[in-house]
Amino acid sequence: MALYTYRALRPDGRTESGTLDAVSAGEAKAVLRSRSAYPVEVRPAQALQLGIANPFRRRAPPKLSARQLATFTRQFATLLQATIPYDAALGMMLLQAGRAGLREVLAGVRGRVVEGATLADALAAFPGVFPQMVVSMVRSGEAGGSLVLIMRRLAEHYEGVARLHTRLRSALVYPAFMMVFGTSVVVFMVTYIIPKIARLFESFGAQLPLPTRILIAASELLTGYWWAILPLLALALWGALHYLGTEGGQWFRDRLELAAPYWKEVRRRIIVQRFTQSLATLLKSGVELKGALEIATGVMGNRLYMRAMDRVILDVQNRGISLSVALGRVGLIPDDVLQMIAIGEETATLDEMLENVAARLSIETTATLDAATSLFEPVMILMMGAAVGFIVLSILLPMLQLNQLVG
Repeated sequence: MALYTYRALRPDGRTESGTLDAVSAGEAKAVLRSRSAYPVEVRPAQALQLGIANPFRRRAPPKLSARQLATFTRQFATLLQATIPYDAALGMMLLQAGRAGLREVLAGVRGRVVEGATLADALAAFPGVFPQMVVSMVRSGEAGGSLVLIMRRLAEHYEGVARLHTRLRSALVYPAFMMVFGTSVVVFMVTYIIPKIARLFESFGAQLPLPTRILIAASELLTGYWWAILPLLALALWGALHYLGTEGGQWFRDRLELAAPYWKEVRRRIIVQRFTQSLATLLKSGVELKGALEIATGVMGNRLYMRAMDRVILDVQNRGISLSVALGRVGLIPDDVLQMIAIGEETATLDEMLENVAARLSIETTATLDAATSLFEPVMILMMGAAVGFIVLSILLPMLQLNQLVG
C-alpha cells in the first residue's frame, strides 16, 4: 500500500483534504467516490511532503548513506531470491524502515511499481535518494533477467564503500579529539589561570618579559572581548561554509585537497579507488562502457577529476581511443593503474582487472591512513607541548626575575 494525499469536494460543496492508503491513485479515487466525495486532486504523499507548503520543514528527500544503500540492496536481493514479487518485497521493507522519510520514499517507489512502472523507473523518480549507478544497474538487471545478481553486486559495492568511510572516520577521530582537547586546555589556562597570575606580577610593578606581556595581552583579549570574538568566529565559520557551498568554493576545495601535503596522496587514492570500483561493478553488470564511465565519474567527488573524465569519455566514445590511453592523456591516474587497465583491455578482462585495482587501492588507502594517524599523534603532542611550554615559560620568567630582585 502507498500513502496518497487528496483534495475532494463533498456533496454539500465543502472541500475535504487528507491522506489515505491505497494500491494506486485510481484505487484512492475509487475510495473517495465510495465516500460520496468527488476527487479533485490525488497524488503520492511524498509529492506534498517534498513541496513548499510548509516552510518550517525540510523538503529534500532523505539521502541514503552507503551503509543504508547496502542494506537496501542486500534485503531486496534476499527477498527476490525467495521469489517474492517487487511490490510485496517493497512492502515488507517499508514496514522495517526506521526513518519516516525513507518510509515515504519506499511507499512512493512501491506505488509506482504497482501502477506498472519498472523498478528502475520507480527508483529514478527519486534521484536525490537513489544514485544513478543504482538506477542504471537495476535497469540492466531487469533487461537481462539477473536482478538478484545485480542487487548482490550493488550490496557488495556499497558495503565496500561503507567500510572505507568507516576507516576514514576512525582515522580522523583521534586527531580531532587531540585538537579539541589541546585547544580547550590552552584556552582554560589563558582565560582562567593567567589573569590571576598577571595580577600578582603587576602588583610588584616590575617590567615583565616579552613572552609574559604577550600572554597577558592574549588573556585580556579573550576575557575582555569574548562577546565580540565569538560572534566574529561564528560569522567567519558561516561565511566559509557558505563560500564552500558555492561553485567557486567547491572548485577551491577540490584544488586545495589535491595540493595539501601528504593528504593529497590519500585523496588521490580514494578518488581512483571509487572510480575503479564503480566502473568494475557497472561493467560486470552489463552496462556499456560509455554509460559506465559517465556514472563512475559522478562518484569521484572531485571536480578536477570529473572535468578530466569528460575528455576521457569524449576520446573513448568519439575518437575510438582505448580507455588506458585516454586516461593516460589526462595525467591524473597513476601509471601502475594505467598498466593494469591496459592489460585488462588486451585480455578482455577489464572488469576483473578494475576490481583488482580497487581492492589494492583500498588496502593502500587504509595503510596510508594508519601511517598518517600514527604520524599525526606526535605532531599534535609537540604542538600542545609547545603551547603549554610557552605558557609555563611566560610564568617562570617573571618569577625568576622577581627572585633576582629580592636577592
